[in-house]
Order: sequence, then C-alpha cells, then structure tokens
Amino acid sequence: MRKIFFLIFLSICFYLFAQHKLIPVVIDADEINYLHQDKKIVAKKNVKVEYKDVELFCDEVEYDTQKNIAYIKGKVKIVRKDALFYGENIVYDFNKKEIQANKTRIESPPIYGEAEKAERKEERYILKEGYITTCDLKKPHYRLVAKKVIIYPKERIIAKNMVLKAGNLPLFYFPYYSHSLKDKSSPYQIIPGKDSKWGFYLLNRWRYYFNENNKGKIHFDFYEKRGEGGGFTHRLKTNMGEILLNYYFIEDELYSLDKRKELIDYYPERKDTIAEYLEDDRYKAQIYYFWQPTPYFSIRSEVNKFSDKDFMHDFFYREYEKEPHPLTYTLFDYALNNSSLSLLVQKRMNHFFTETEYLPQLEYNLYRQNLGKSNFYWESKTTLGNLTYKVANSDLDYDAVRFHSHNILSFSKNIKWLYFNPYIGNYFTFYSKNSFGDENTFRVAPEIGLNLSTKLYRVFGVNFNFFQKIEKIRHIITPQIQYHYIHSPTVSKDHLFSFDNIDDLERKEAVVFILDSKLQAKNKEKVWDFVYFSPSLEYQINKEGKGSYFNKMNMDLEIYPREGISLVSDAEYDFLDRAFKEANLDIYFSDTKNNKYSVKFGHRYLRKESSQTTVGLTYQITSKLQFKNYLRYEYKKGDFKEQQYALRVDLHCWWLDYGVNIDDDKSFTFWVIFRLKAFPDIHIGFDHTYHGAKKEY
Repeated sequence: MRKIFFLIFLSICFYLFAQHKLIPVVIDADEINYLHQDKKIVAKKNVKVEYKDVELFCDEVEYDTQKNIAYIKGKVKIVRKDALFYGENIVYDFNKKEIQANKTRIESPPIYGEAEKAERKEERYILKEGYITTCDLKKPHYRLVAKKVIIYPKERIIAKNMVLKAGNLPLFYFPYYSHSLKDKSSPYQIIPGKDSKWGFYLLNRWRYYFNENNKGKIHFDFYEKRGEGGGFTHRLKTNMGEILLNYYFIEDELYSLDKRKELIDYYPERKDTIAEYLEDDRYKAQIYYFWQPTPYFSIRSEVNKFSDKDFMHDFFYREYEKEPHPLTYTLFDYALNNSSLSLLVQKRMNHFFTETEYLPQLEYNLYRQNLGKSNFYWESKTTLGNLTYKVANSDLDYDAVRFHSHNILSFSKNIKWLYFNPYIGNYFTFYSKNSFGDENTFRVAPEIGLNLSTKLYRVFGVNFNFFQKIEKIRHIITPQIQYHYIHSPTVSKDHLFSFDNIDDLERKEAVVFILDSKLQAKNKEKVWDFVYFSPSLEYQINKEGKGSYFNKMNMDLEIYPREGISLVSDAEYDFLDRAFKEANLDIYFSDTKNNKYSVKFGHRYLRKESSQTTVGLTYQITSKLQFKNYLRYEYKKGDFKEQQYALRVDLHCWWLDYGVNIDDDKSFTFWVIFRLKAFPDIHIGFDHTYHGAKKEY
C-alpha cells in the first residue's frame, strides 16, 4: 500500500514540476494524502523528504506545493552535507533554503550547538538563547553561551557577549567572539606554571577575529617575580599587502634599581651591561610587511625594536633561539626575464647590536643563460651600496661606497658519456676608501674552473626483506671532479673594511672529488630512494704558508628502509687537525601501524664548541594517556642543557598537557596547557619538540 501511494505521489510531483518549473520534492511515508483544492500534501509516519542535497526525517509533514514550503510537526532531523539539524515544529522554505525551528541542535563538526530557537538563512545558522561547543556529548564539558550565535558551517562562528562555562560555572567573558573554523589555533589559551626566574606565572592569549583579513590576539600575563606584561599581535591583509604588528611590554620588577643584586645572581653575565640597558621598562615592537602587487614585483620589510638585547631571551626564548639578532630592513625585488633587480635598505635599530647598514644597496643578478645557440653561458652578480659598519654600544663605525661585480663565462657540453664544463670569471670591486683612509681603491681577482662528471647505473634483480620486501635495486653512481682557482686579489683583505663576506676574498686553488651514489628500491607497490651516499674530498693547492695538502672530506648519508624509519647524517673531516670538524646525525623510528610510539635521536658535534645529543620520545601508555620526553645533553660540560617530561591526558574534547622543563642552570619551569582537540595549536612555546630526521628522500 505504501509503495502505491509513493508512486502516485511521484506522478503528482512530476506534474507539478512541469506546470511550475520546480525541482520536485520527493516524499516517502506510510500515509500520504494529496489535498487537491489546497494544493497541499500531508504525509504521516516514517516520513522522508528529499530535495536536492537535503534529506528530512519526521513523523508528520504538511507540504504546500505552490509555495514549496514544508510545515513539520513534532521532532525532525535534517541532513545536509555541511551539518545535521534537529528541532521541533519546523517551517522549511525549500525555495530560499530557510529554516525556522524550536528546541534545536546543530552538529557541524567540530562545532555542536543547541538553542531554544534557531533559523537558517543564506548559508548560515542563527542560534538564539543557546550555546556552542566542540564537545559532542549531550551534556558537554564546556559551553560558550550567548543570546545569539551565528554559525557559518566549516567557515566561522560569530557571537557577542559570550560567556565560557564549565558545566554551569562561568569562567570567562568575551565581549565579541569570532573564530575561523579553518584556523586550528585555540581561541583562548591559559597556561599556568612555575619558573625559577619568573616565579608562579599565568599566561593568557585571547584570539579575536573580525574577518579573514583582520585578526589577531591579545596577551595579558602575570609573573610573580617580574610583574604584569601585555601586548598584542595583529595580522592585517589589504590590497596593499600583508602586515603583522607585534608589541609586548612589561615593567620588569627584577630590573628595578633595588633588585640589582638579585638580577646579577640570576644573570651573572649581565654584571657589566651598560646601566641604560638595565631599565625596568622592557618591550619589543615588531612590524612585518609583505606585498606582491604583481607576480614579478614584491616588497618585504621588517622592523625589530627592543628595549635591550636580553628581552627576547627572558620572555620569548623559543623565538630567541631561532633568531637571536633580528634585522631591520626593506627589500624591493623585481624579477626580469632571466634576471632580477633588488634594492635593500637596512638600518640598525638597536644600539646594542653590531651590524652593517646598507643605505641603500642595489643588486642585479643575471642568471646563467645561453649565448645564442652556442654552448657558451654567461652569468653575473653586481651590487652597488653605501655601507656603514656600526659597533655595538659605541659610536665607533666605518663606512664606504662599494661597487662589486662577479662575472662568469662557461662552456657546457656532453662529449659522449662525459659532461664537460670549463669556465672563467672575474671579481671586480671598487671602494670609495680603504681601512687606511686612502680613497678610490680598486680590487681585481680573476678565476678559472672546470667541472667533469658522468652518470653510471645498473639494475639488479633481488628478492629479500629489509623492513619491507625489495624486488629490484637500481644503483646510480655520479662521479664528479671540480677544479676552482681564484687568483690573489690585487688588494689584500687586510687593507679593506670588512662589511660582509664579499670583502673576505683571497687566493684559493682546490680540486674537489665527489662520488654521488644512490640505491633506488622497487617492489610491487612503489619505487623509493633507499640509500643515498655522497662523499667529497677537497685538495688545496699552493695554500699560502701551507703548501698543497688534502684539506677536508665531507660525507652525506641518507637511509630510508621503510615508512617510519630514516637515518640522515653529514660530517666534515679536517685533515690538518686529523679530526672531525663537524658531524650531525638524525634517526627517526615510529610505529606507523598502531601509532604507539615514536623515537627521534639526534647528535650535533662542533669540535671547538659543543657535542650535544638530543632525544625526543612519544609513547602512548593507554588510549587516554600519552608520555612525551625531550632531552638535550652536552658532553663537553657533562650535563643536560635541557630536560622536558610531559604527560597528555585525553579529556574527551580536551587534551590536558602538563609537564616540567629543566634548563642547564637547573631552572625549573612547570606548565599546564588545556588544548581543544578541534583547535590544538598553541603558540606560546613551552612544549619543546625535536623533529628528528626527515621522513623521506
């Protein structure tokens, strides 16, 4: 009987579609009645309504065929590709795709929400007298409560006068809340902890979002021993480029005059710091700007102003590790056909740094290009700049106008199996004055060179398992010989100002032997680079005061036996010292099948500076508990540079991270971080991770 009614109704739908040019609404139910005079359809029991990409399930619906509107009684479920919608006593306008409903719930992962009343208009859901959360439980652990919340599925959330509640306990008030669902950063971050130099602290970050082109975060922090700090980070995108503003200020109590002894106890190396750089008003002000109006032209600029050289070290250590000496500059870059033109303006903003100023420097790069249809190629790099070298914490400086040009003419040809590449070049530099004060100094240094190489390979059929099955191996060998000679410059570098590496030019003659070797493995599923090994040997010829000798040997090794396992290493051996000058090793091993653990091991060796081992471990103890460990040990001092031990607890919709960090001076930092699973990114920098070796070639 149900099928008969359904077939009759389909015929009615197609008739209406032909008469009114409407896309048919298909209704399936246990009972279907068509009211011909009112042009309405009434369906009851196990009702399913389909329209385009919408499916609607309910117990009773009255459908107006002329207005294309459904009046639904009782409870209803609406399925769309971007969300699930539950409600009672709904009015659904299929033409406008608008919904009006009571006692509603919306599920659009990672967002869930409930409200007394709700409506859908123009691809957005409006919840009234309700809440949103990322917790999918019927009684969520936390809620963001507001009188009106607007949800753009998969896009963003907007609300005013919103309150964060844990259960029924109010925790935080947001006067305005807007968050992009494409941004995985947490909208609010609070990190308590304890540090030997900060005391107990509480770090707060509130992210605001006006739109995708205008957003940022506000910082407000409390330090037991240092006072209160605050600032903002704002990102702005306009038709004239992207701007990032970053400001932070703290009236540092440890830097007050009555605590000088305590300051020196914490930082003995600052005992001789000039008094003006020990003021308690400490800050950073940074501006980053980038604009690319055309694919060929770009402007990049940075301004970095600090109250003192130790500010970033004390309060933003992770940023300090990456860049301890940020520069202030503006770079204009224009790409031409096979060349580029750039203008650099670089000015020292912080008197406590030693820097070279370029006011300005113009640079033209002509990339290697073919001369006609011959086998000859030409390339050059030319700079013209007004340079000033400024010494930190003093008025000492020296300056000169410098013109520098480096030009190379080369010849490239494959002679059967041999690649043949000789070249000649010349360095030409003009200085308006030298280190003795003499004006108009010219420096010239010619160069010649030769590169020879070939490529050999052979395929071997094999059948063995080395972490995974290997059926064929392709061995590729590329031997190379490189000869390079720079004649003694007409002016010694000792007679010139040293602004940058251009001024350090000196005689050099060397032969380098390179043997690139690669094993490519293959099975039925894939082909991958299994082993890469490239040793190179440099032989110095007629080095002034030392004669001819083997100078150094470099080695690069990479091994990728299977996904989740890798080894990457490089080293430099010094023949004069008969010792390794530098060596690095990174090993990565993980459980790719069950994601139970991952181990990352690394070693950094600098002969005269340090020998450090770094270990990163992640282990899933249970389905709800994870252990993370980071260690950095310095062998030359026989002590740990840093230790970190952390646990991650799964709290359904949250991760609770808590741990302890121990520095080389035995300073303890204890921290706690709540991370929303939906928005896991935290940009504060306590949780230190070691990335280990790269995972594939």
